[in-house]
Amino acid sequence: MGENLDDLVKQTTRGSLILLLGQVSSTVVLAVGMLLVANLLGPEKFGKFNLAQSIVNMASLVIGLGIQPSMIKYISQYRFEGKTDRIRVLIETGLLILLISSGFATLIVYSLSDFIAHQIYNQPEQAVFIRYLSLGIIGTSMMSMAIGVTVGYERMKLRSVLNIVYSFLKSVSSPVLIYLGLGVLGAVFGHFTPVLLSGLLGMGFVLLLRRNEAPPNDDFTHLEALKMILAFGFPIYITTLLNGIVPQLFITILGTSVSEEVVGNYAAALNFSVLLSFVTLPIGTTIFPLFSKLENNMSDLGFLYQNSVKYSTLFAYPLVVMIMAMADPIITALFGVKYPLAPQFLQYYMILSVIIGIGSVCNAPLLNSQKKTRVNLKSTILRFIVVTPLSFLIIPRYGVPGLLAILFIGNFVNSLYNLIEIRRLFNFSIDLKFLVKNLAISGVIY
Repeated sequence: MGENLDDLVKQTTRGSLILLLGQVSSTVVLAVGMLLVANLLGPEKFGKFNLAQSIVNMASLVIGLGIQPSMIKYISQYRFEGKTDRIRVLIETGLLILLISSGFATLIVYSLSDFIAHQIYNQPEQAVFIRYLSLGIIGTSMMSMAIGVTVGYERMKLRSVLNIVYSFLKSVSSPVLIYLGLGVLGAVFGHFTPVLLSGLLGMGFVLLLRRNEAPPNDDFTHLEALKMILAFGFPIYITTLLNGIVPQLFITILGTSVSEEVVGNYAAALNFSVLLSFVTLPIGTTIFPLFSKLENNMSDLGFLYQNSVKYSTLFAYPLVVMIMAMADPIITALFGVKYPLAPQFLQYYMILSVIIGIGSVCNAPLLNSQKKTRVNLKSTILRFIVVTPLSFLIIPRYGVPGLLAILFIGNFVNSLYNLIEIRRLFNFSIDLKFLVKNLAISGVIY
C-alpha cells in the first residue's frame, strides 16, 4: 500500500463518517415525520398517498439519463488527474440535460393524471394527487444533480446538509398540513414542496462549486461533454431505470390486487427499512469516487473492494438481525394496532439484506468506476426478465409475501451475475469464508 492510497482511504473514511452522521440525522427526522403522517392518515389514506407517489417516482427515474453517476465519476477523476478545466463544462452540460428532461416528464405526468387515476387505479381522486406530485419531478432532478456534483467533489458535508434540510422540511410540513385537515392532499403538498426547495438549495451548492473552476479550454466543448456523459451514463441510466421501475411496478400491481389497508401496512414497514441505509449509503456512495481513481491499479482495487464488502456485511448483518427481532414491539409501540401486518412485512423485507454479503452494495460502484457499465446493465436486464413475468403471476395471488419473494430472487440473480463477471474481469472476488461466518453468527443470534 502506497502513501497515496493511504491518503485516499483516509479521505474516503472521513467522507463515510460524515455521510453516516448526516444519514442518521436525516433518517431520524424523516422517520418522525413519517410516523406522524402514517398515524394521522391511517392505513387506507396512507396507501392512497403511496399509490399516487409510485407513479411519479417512476417518472422521476426516466429523467436521470445517468447524469448523477457521470458527475461523480468524472469530477472525482478529473480532480485526481488535474484536469479541472473540464469540470465547468461537464456541470453545465449535465444541468441543462436534467432541466429539459425533468420539465418534459412533469408535463407528461400532469397530462396523463386523469387516465392513470381512472383506468389504472380506478380511483378518480388520485388524479389531483398525481398532478401536484408531478411538480416535484423538477425538484428531484435538481437534487440528483446536486448529489452527483457534491459527491464528485467529495464534499460530503454539503451532501449531508441537503439531506437534512429536505428531511426537516418534509417532516414538519406534511404532519402540519394533514393536522390542519387537508388529509392526503396535505401529505402530497408536504412531499413535493420540500423537494422543490431542497432542489433549489442543491443548485446553490452546484453553482458555488462550479464558480471556483477555471474557464474551459477549446479542446473540451459542451458537445463533447454531452457525448461523454451519455456514453458512460446511458447504460447506468437504463440500469437505474429498470431497478427503479421494478419496485414501483410491484406497488402498482399490489394496489390493483389487495386492499388499500394492505398497501398502507406494506408502506409503513418499508419506511423502517431505511434504517439499513445507515450502513449501505455511506459505503456505497464514498467508494464510487475512490474506485474511480484506481482505474489502472488492480491490486489496490481488489484489496479495497474485498474490504468494502466485508465492512458493509459486518455492519449490516447485526442491524438486520436487530430490526427483525424488534419488528413487532417497534411497530406496536409507534402505531398501536393500526398496522397489524407491518411487523411481519418488515421481517420478510429484511431477509433481502442477506444479498449484501455477496457485494450488492459494492458491485455496482466497482463496475461503474471501471467503465464496465454494460455488465451492470446486463445483470439488471436479466433481473428484469426474471421478475417481471413472475410479478403478474405471484403478486395477485400471494400479495406482499409474494412480492418480497420475487424481490429476493431478482436481487440474488443480479448480484450473483455481477460477482461472476467481477471474478472474470478483474480476477478477484469476495471473501466467502468471511460471508459464511457472518451468516452463521447472525442466524444463531436471531
